[in-house]
Amino acid sequence: MRVFIAIEFEQHIKDYLNKIQKQVMSYSTDGNFSRPENFHLTLKFIGEVQPSFLGSITAAMAQSVHGIKPFKLRLHNLGNFPRGNKMIIWMGVGGELDVLNLLFNQLETSLGSIGIAKDTRGYSPHITLGREVRLAVPFSKVANAVAIDHQQQIIEVHKISLMESKREEGRLMYIPLHRQPLAD
Repeated sequence: MRVFIAIEFEQHIKDYLNKIQKQVMSYSTDGNFSRPENFHLTLKFIGEVQPSFLGSITAAMAQSVHGIKPFKLRLHNLGNFPRGNKMIIWMGVGGELDVLNLLFNQLETSLGSIGIAKDTRGYSPHITLGREVRLAVPFSKVANAVAIDHQQQIIEVHKISLMESKREEGRLMYIPLHRQPLAD
């Protein structure tokens, strides 16, 4: 199974991201855009594991949230990762990034103790809106044209989720396998 650990979003955040995504799509000539129900904030991509290893991952998740109380993030800015003449377009996050980074580091340590390699690139929190996107205009024009409501779009983080990534009837689906509440 292919798995990752993420922060899931409430429906109003997914709806808002879909609205932003549609604006981005209006400036693009091509792209593989995320399905709105799949919007999430990845904490750690793990990859292929045996189902028998899931218990070790969920135990590491429980250990990683020690001392971390629920916190708030907000949608922040549109960004991109260039990939030749295409790009990945994403939404950044702001808010309590110190807590998010602490959670990421504790998760890396806990997962490292069960043999999952640490991320060598560092953590760059983002929500993928589209991959392999080609724009009809420079990205800066899109970023300036898309108005983001920084104050109203609050992501309340109360838990982290172990997600399975799989295809069903040709559609990419992210299915929650385990939800780990943060410390209260």
